[in-house]
Amino acid sequence: MLHRTYRWMVVGLVLASLQLSACTPAPVTEEKVLPVHVEPIEGTDLKRLVLTQKAAERLDIQTALVREEVVARTRIVGGEVVAQPGAEAASPGAVWVRVSLNESDLNKVARGKPALIRSLDDDGEDEDGLEAEADEGLADDDLEDNDTGEGTLYYKVANVEQSLALGQRVFVEVALSGNGTPGKVIPYAAVIYDLHGETWVYTSPEPLVFVRHPIVVEYIEDDRAVLSEGPAAGTAVVIVGAAELFGVESGVGGGH
Repeated sequence: MLHRTYRWMVVGLVLASLQLSACTPAPVTEEKVLPVHVEPIEGTDLKRLVLTQKAAERLDIQTALVREEVVARTRIVGGEVVAQPGAEAASPGAVWVRVSLNESDLNKVARGKPALIRSLDDDGEDEDGLEAEADEGLADDDLEDNDTGEGTLYYKVANVEQSLALGQRVFVEVALSGNGTPGKVIPYAAVIYDLHGETWVYTSPEPLVFVRHPIVVEYIEDDRAVLSEGPAAGTAVVIVGAAELFGVESGVGGGH
C-alpha cells in the first residue's frame, strides 16, 4: 500500500512539472531586418529597392533634382577666310569664312544659325568674337559628289575694320542642333550604364525608396549630362550610391 502511494506521488510530480513547463512562454526570436528590401515591379524587369535608414547612411546615398535648362550647344571648328565664292572681286567690307566638315559633324550643325569667328590665339575667354551670318546659298553639303568626303559651309562676316585677311585661318564657333532649346539636365554622376550599354538613373519617388529609370543621353558636357529622354524635371535622382544600388538590383557590379 505504501509502495503504491509513493508511485502515485511520483506520477503527480511529473504531471505538475509538465504543466509548469507548458505554461512557461517560449523565448522570443527577434525578426532580422534586412538592410535592403527588393520588390519586383509587376509587368517590368525592374525592381523597387527599399533601404533602411542605416543602409542609406552606410552607402552615403545623395540625390539631386532633374533640371530643365535652355541648352547652349556649340562646337569650335577650324575655318578659312575667303572672298565670296564665284565673285569676280572681293566684296568691300565683307569676307566669307569657309568651314569643311565630315558627314557626321555636318549633320550636327544647326543650319542657318549665326556663328562666331575667333582668331587662332583667342583663348576662348573673349565671348564677343565676330558674328558671322550663315550663307546657305553657298553651302555645299553634297558629300556624294565630293572626293574629300566633306561638306562645306560658308559664313559671311562684316569686315569693316579689316581685321580679317584672305587666307587667314580662324576658329569658328558653330551652333549645333538643339541649341537654345529647353533640355533635361542631370549631374553625370547619376548616369548608370548596364551590361548592354543602355543608360539609366535611379529615381527616389519617396524617402529610402529607389527605382531604376531609363534615360537617353543627348550629350555630355563637363560634369553634366543633357537628356533627350528621362524623368520629369524636379525628379530626385541618385548621384552618390547609384552603382551600389544597381549592384543590389542586378546581382552584378555596376558603375560609370
